[in-house]
Amino acid sequence: MPRPSVERWTAAVDQLRAQREAGQLTTAKVRTVAAGLGVSERSVWRRLAAPPPASSGFRLSETDRAAFVDFGGNVAAVHRARTAALVGKTSVAGAPIGDELVAGWTGADPVNLRTLQRAFAAELTPAQHAAARTGERGRRAKLVYLRRRASHRNQVWEGDHKNLPILVLPRRGRATTPWVTMFIDDATRLISGWAIALTPHAGTVLTALRMGMLPDDAGPSCGVPGMLRLDQGLEFAADAVMAAAGALGVEVHVLPPYRPNRKGKSERLNRSVEQMLLSMLPGFTGGAREVNGRLAGPLDDRARVRAGYGEAAAVEGSQLDPARVPMRWSVFVDRFAEWVTWYNTEHIHSGLGGRTPAAAWAADPTPLRTVPEKVLRHLLLADEERTINSDGIHFNTHVYGDPAGQVLERGGQKVQIRYMPHDDRFLHVYLDGKYLTTCYPVNALSDEQAEQYYAAARAAERAAAADKRAARRRGRRRLATLASAGEPAAEARLVSPAEAARAPGVDVEPRRSVSTSLLGIGPAVPLDGVEDHQW
Repeated sequence: MPRPSVERWTAAVDQLRAQREAGQLTTAKVRTVAAGLGVSERSVWRRLAAPPPASSGFRLSETDRAAFVDFGGNVAAVHRARTAALVGKTSVAGAPIGDELVAGWTGADPVNLRTLQRAFAAELTPAQHAAARTGERGRRAKLVYLRRRASHRNQVWEGDHKNLPILVLPRRGRATTPWVTMFIDDATRLISGWAIALTPHAGTVLTALRMGMLPDDAGPSCGVPGMLRLDQGLEFAADAVMAAAGALGVEVHVLPPYRPNRKGKSERLNRSVEQMLLSMLPGFTGGAREVNGRLAGPLDDRARVRAGYGEAAAVEGSQLDPARVPMRWSVFVDRFAEWVTWYNTEHIHSGLGGRTPAAAWAADPTPLRTVPEKVLRHLLLADEERTINSDGIHFNTHVYGDPAGQVLERGGQKVQIRYMPHDDRFLHVYLDGKYLTTCYPVNALSDEQAEQYYAAARAAERAAAADKRAARRRGRRRLATLASAGEPAAEARLVSPAEAARAPGVDVEPRRSVSTSLLGIGPAVPLDGVEDHQW
């Protein structure tokens, strides 16, 4: 049995003393108390024989408390300053005490260090001790928070950004640590949506929301949430995010800054990502390090080396040793997607009664409010402006083409593209705010998509040729109208031999004179002795 605490000893002995004063103390009662405390009967009799400890009666003054804060929670420093001030000194150990403290301690009773330590331990709370020693973060770590009431699925989604401590090689540029934006369902702990990017922005928030509202391989989450609980990040408060939430009828609750307890499930999810996934991958920057600070293992996260990884990858045709460079961006995204699927469908959560988040979601009978994909496609994707080049739309080192041929004849035109930051399999193209088509990487088009594109190109060529033929016919008709309007009524109309062949009844009059009136020479002069020519 563990040794009894001071409080238990004091309570037991006080009860025995009271019984002794009342004449009711017996050996049996002392033996019972000894058995309850787990000590010998002799120890109890010894405590009864000793006089009760005299209380010092010392209480902390406001000056003592202020000095405790000023000296960073160092009770020994408070005692030195207090003792020095009582003898009229204004400094101690080379540091000034402060006029306010000297004045506050004037006339106070001297006290030894141990008594002062007991007083601070008894009168200050752990949060007050932590606030004096480590500041507000330490104080909040000692606070007790109430749990939120249980909710149903899609009632509240919590959203947060996290800079992942893992070294990844992006499509271009130096190796870096990516950012993830995740939304988690408050009731079921299901990761509803996520997006990975070099830096968080409004597009990543919209993409993560879209993923959560549409059925996805990562889990059963779908439907529109009733509320979004977000922090004060500018990306979350962006106009595009607020406009999309307003259009979908979603309430947005922006939390006060530096209050992680207000979105505790998101904070716990961030730790789960680091503990369950990142710590098992090479390039984890939160892992062990050498004596000189270098990251232990095959990779180095120092700035100079990070830039070297990117420069080596940018060399055309370079063959990098995969064991000596960080994971490629696409590889890491695939690993993260697999982890999300595992977390949602296989990870047993103690807060869900031993169920997985997917099982908790499926067991919740709350009806879902869904929105068609074409609506979410317009509202919840990152967007940028791009110019259509002669070979397609260039974006993120890929060239995108349109199998349907909607951008076939739009070279040089500016369009808006909507995309998922971590998924380069498609681009939605918008023109003047209206959906135009969906483009795919040219080098990833299937044979059917390529044939669809060529068929669209042939159809466009035939349509252009038909337009040219129709324009030519309209031009000939306009010329004929202009010619007939300028000829005298009795004058014979000159026709070509081809027209004469089509209309045998028309006489063809060969031209035998040349007019030079347009040159300012004079009237037309007959050309005698010159054979007839067809002009």
